[in-house]
Amino acid sequence: MDLKELSPELNELRSVIIASHLSTCYLLIERLSPKEDQAYRYEKFREDWIEMYKNVYKIVSKMKPRKSTRD
Repeated sequence: MDLKELSPELNELRSVIIASHLSTCYLLIERLSPKEDQAYRYEKFREDWIEMYKNVYKIVSKMKPRKSTRD
């Protein structure tokens, strides 16, 4: 996955957002897990989440912005 180059400040912000979403999703899944023995281990979750993120990013990065119909 190729992420577009950003300024150091924006790159740091992007990293924080990704980490925050990853942590939040993991905590929700762990909390909603019906039994402790069925807990979704963090590394497996992380791999699955990153793979899904890459796939969505690839699709979105290929999309072209719509042209405004307003003049």
